[in-house]
Amino acid sequence: MRIAHAFASIALLGWVAAIAPAHAQGAAPEPVLYTLTSPPGAFEWGCFEPCMCPITIRSPLTGRFVLRRSHDDLIYTYYDVLGVHWEVSDSQPVIITGCGTYRRGGEVAMMEQLTLDLSFDGGPPQRFDSGLRPPAAAFPEIDTRVSLHGEFCLDSMLAVGAKPLDVAGVTGGSSRTLSLAVAPNPFTGSAEIAFALPRDGRVELDVYDITGRRIGALAHHEWLASGTHTREWDGRLESGRAVPPGLYVVRLATAWGQVRRTLVKVR
Repeated sequence: MRIAHAFASIALLGWVAAIAPAHAQGAAPEPVLYTLTSPPGAFEWGCFEPCMCPITIRSPLTGRFVLRRSHDDLIYTYYDVLGVHWEVSDSQPVIITGCGTYRRGGEVAMMEQLTLDLSFDGGPPQRFDSGLRPPAAAFPEIDTRVSLHGEFCLDSMLAVGAKPLDVAGVTGGSSRTLSLAVAPNPFTGSAEIAFALPRDGRVELDVYDITGRRIGALAHHEWLASGTHTREWDGRLESGRAVPPGLYVVRLATAWGQVRRTLVKVR
């Protein structure tokens, strides 16, 4: 857990510094927190075609990363992949960290490419690439494979199946009735969190850091009437200590659904 917190802090501080100039000039694209699904998330090492010898290692892959829209050209939309923190589940778990890029678009047919510079247990970065290929999932989901050598003979491959945690709609409900908004975002001192409930009920409104640890409870099993409500988060832990700049997740949970929003503290 200490490794996860340390990496998340370093990665996010560097990322916040990178987007600060863009924020000063205008609204920066909102980053989206993704989580790997297993399956299809997996790590494989061994022989691929044309060698055809058995794959010697196949292990589940879990973890999270952040996707932030970067820019567009006439053909592709480009994204930054930030804060990669994955774990290969084995008898001796391996931690994978890094960053990279993702692009999606095409002149004739829809294509995608995921390129990642990844470090295994703190080792030197290695370039994993999917190559340009047709997408296997409808965006915003990502379902692709990245490898060191194009899955040719002896190679290492990561099956990346990921879904966004920060969804505009509702899990198990209607996005027109249950909603959540955060402003300003990014923020410096405090942020206002507004949410609408379709009916009376108990509500959980919490703030999490990128590792999934709850750091703030804005509504704990609180009974609220239908309609619009607001809460303010002052960017502090429940202990009163200010949180560092970085990416956080606000989660609204009710008996009929839930919504998540990402929130960025810049200083």
